Amino acid sequence: MFDLHRLINAMSPRASAPADFQRMLDWRLLRGSHEFPGPDGGTCINEAAIVAAGYPYRAVYCVKDLPASFSRPISMLALCLNDTLEDDLRQELLMPFVARLGGSADSAGVEMARAELMLQRTVAEIMAPALARAGYGELAGRCHSLRIPTELIDIARSLRNAQACAMQQSLISAFEHAADAGRQWLAGLPTEVVFCTFSAMREIASLEGDRFADKVYHRAAGILEAALAIGNQSEPTSRQVVAGRLRAAKRSPESAYGDGPLIAA
Repeated sequence: MFDLHRLINAMSPRASAPADFQRMLDWRLLRGSHEFPGPDGGTCINEAAIVAAGYPYRAVYCVKDLPASFSRPISMLALCLNDTLEDDLRQELLMPFVARLGGSADSAGVEMARAELMLQRTVAEIMAPALARAGYGELAGRCHSLRIPTELIDIARSLRNAQACAMQQSLISAFEHAADAGRQWLAGLPTEVVFCTFSAMREIASLEGDRFADKVYHRAAGILEAALAIGNQSEPTSRQVVAGRLRAAKRSPESAYGDGPLIAA
């Protein structure tokens, strides 16, 4: 069940990595999975995070490919954003998280709380305003006052039964995805909750063109930040160590398939 006060307490974002740290990492985030990093990095966010955490490099095709110390719901949102954002926006929004995903895994209860937060904030901050702009003020109000995620099933049904024009099909599809997220919440599957949540977010981002999409995805990065504020945090690691690990993987990616962690300072 949504505990709004608990979720709000987790919404204060930690400061993002400064630009000079991003330059120090010298790693280019790209869409999709990659067997080896290229000379400029050239991997997805989760592959870069594996190396930053000190693990041997590996390609990541889904969140099941990640080390056990990575939170699955958090990594799912990071993966979905990575494969959706354009290059410059991906670099801007996701590089600050490279050194923060390893060590984030927590108990089943914490992982569900993270998934709830991501769904709740997406509904309240991204989906409800889209409903209001489309003239569905009453449904937008219901989104803001959700008690449990399964209420999204009835909201989606109400929107589907309304006299929606063709231009609002993406809005209807977004709420169908949100309703699926509610069903996954009821089944106790936090990673699937996040996948459905992102699917809803992406539909909203498509409504009003690229400039609106950028606003949605900036908001999504804030939601990812808030989810990371709940539960286990990555162990503090110096910028020099993280940068050294990434440099080592670019110099000799084949050696990153050994049994032990990367040794790089």
